[in-house]
Amino acid sequence: MSIKYSLIPNHLSADPDDYMAIVQDQPVRTIEDVINEIVDRGSTITKPDILSVVEEYQAVIAKFLRSGDRLNTPLFKTKASIKGVFGNQTDRFDRSRHYIRLNVSPGSRIGEIADALSVEKVSATKARPVLELFKDFATDTQNETVTPGSGAEIRGSHLKVDPEDPDQGIFFIAFDGSETKVDMIMRNMPANLIFMIPDGLASGEYDVEVRALLQGHTNMRSGRLNEALMVP
Repeated sequence: MSIKYSLIPNHLSADPDDYMAIVQDQPVRTIEDVINEIVDRGSTITKPDILSVVEEYQAVIAKFLRSGDRLNTPLFKTKASIKGVFGNQTDRFDRSRHYIRLNVSPGSRIGEIADALSVEKVSATKARPVLELFKDFATDTQNETVTPGSGAEIRGSHLKVDPEDPDQGIFFIAFDGSETKVDMIMRNMPANLIFMIPDGLASGEYDVEVRALLQGHTNMRSGRLNEALMVP
């Protein structure tokens, strides 16, 4: 199968003729799908046994990461980095100003797959919000940090929402799937949204998603930023 993509104007480029690629209709697979596929391939191992092994595998990986170790596997590699500004040479790590990011990159096996993937240019199947950039005003960073209680901006296209509709808006989605909706939007335009980040976001990684009922459509559309964002 090919990776299907369409092109949209790149509003962040200085050249008005520049376009950017947006992947279209990519199926989402879960660990449940992986386990079912193993069973369907005729494995002699039972599904409960597979579930047990996968859980142990994940638990050991989590243990190594909590110990501060780097991982280098055929599927992925990890490396920690420390973000935030240090005032001088004697300054120390402070979780109110700094945070640790676990960076994940493809391992050799995934890298080989990525190099061999084919692509197919298609027409956009449906209009939807496109999030190109997230700017955190408190840290002046882009597509990186979320500061609860601070102002932020999203740039892109098809972003305007109806603030009176509880199903529309800006949502921060945590790793566990819990969602927090933005209450205050100060600028609500198709090309950019300026808003206050919810004050109660816990530390961790978040996806940011915009949901909107676009003009001329009857179904809700949604779009996410490609990068995960970090609350220190």
